[in-house]
Amino acid sequence: MPELPELEIIAEQLTRLLKGRTIRRTVVHNHIVVHGLPAHDFELKSVGETFDSAVADGKFLILSLANCDIVLNLMLTGKLRVIPRFKKPTRYDMVSFQTKDLTLWYSDAKKMGRIYLVDRGDYSTVAEFEGRGPSALDPSLTLDVFRQRLKRHNGQIKNVLRNQRFVKGIGNAYADEILLYAGVLPFRKRSTLTKEEIEKLYKAMRRVLTRIREILSERTLDEIASEKRDFLMVHNRGGEICPLCGSRVSEITANRFKTSYCQTCQK
Repeated sequence: MPELPELEIIAEQLTRLLKGRTIRRTVVHNHIVVHGLPAHDFELKSVGETFDSAVADGKFLILSLANCDIVLNLMLTGKLRVIPRFKKPTRYDMVSFQTKDLTLWYSDAKKMGRIYLVDRGDYSTVAEFEGRGPSALDPSLTLDVFRQRLKRHNGQIKNVLRNQRFVKGIGNAYADEILLYAGVLPFRKRSTLTKEEIEKLYKAMRRVLTRIREILSERTLDEIASEKRDFLMVHNRGGEICPLCGSRVSEITANRFKTSYCQTCQK
């Protein structure tokens, strides 16, 4: 599942590749991912629109056109690729946008993602868009603001980090990484965290996401789509050696989500 660092780099690359290009043909290959409009209307409304820019908004990706926005929630397996031709669609290809010499493909193996075409700036029909917190990398999210927002949420700290109403953009994988660097067990209740631990958590969040963003900035759109997360220290590395202390990484699975942690580093 792409999280904030991936989506920010994807947005930058899509802006560079597509800005100023006009959509000549849109094809909905599988209507199950299209929300808010019938597939036929989605196709007709987007044709003739020109790409302006792309931005990451938490776990959403917004592709702004001249008069509309394409809003994507890629969920678990959504991927975007830009190729210099129109190929035969696979069973995983959901939607394609053809310009004169490039085609943007949205594919989704599990068909769980959502794509919307809305009037520019109007996200009222986009599920789970409203009511979210600030971006985890928003400069205005200071330590004091972080503390105040944290007080509003209860439960296990990993679940709080993943709650988009707290801050937006953190998912399962990077929550594990942040908690490793903060030295906090994912199962700790938010209410048990000390003032010092909250500060460590805030700094770990910023450092981890910024560092991952720097790593991903050197990769292509195809490399990011392949989800090669070879830079992860703990997530999905159950039974391996913790790079911080040399102990074994522990791992549990609940509700289809893995939680990986180090019982030595994290308390």
